[in-house]
Amino acid sequence: MNTEKIKTLELVLEAMDIVENARSMTGLTNDERFELEKAAIQLRNIERSIIRIKTSELVDKLASDTEALKELSERINKSAEKLAGIAKALEKAANTVESFINIASQAIKAGLI
Repeated sequence: MNTEKIKTLELVLEAMDIVENARSMTGLTNDERFELEKAAIQLRNIERSIIRIKTSELVDKLASDTEALKELSERINKSAEKLAGIAKALEKAANTVESFINIASQAIKAGLI
């Protein structure tokens, strides 16, 4: 599924380039320019939707991975004093990613992404 969305996004971006190049052609009628403009708008909407979906999937995946990292950090911290430094580094990384997830989630909810 992920590769399908990435491939779709690539195709949409290619189509956007083609439409943009076509819009700069001389000799187009007003109707042709209007249709190309509508195509460009529709392609941008599709691009944004795909990016929104991918961002949401990324946030979900990061949340899951961060939770696993925190659990690992706790187990390492409990297992031995000499590994406490490693556990702290893992915990710090997990907290940083968690902050990113919160920011990205708020941006998605606000419609910024």
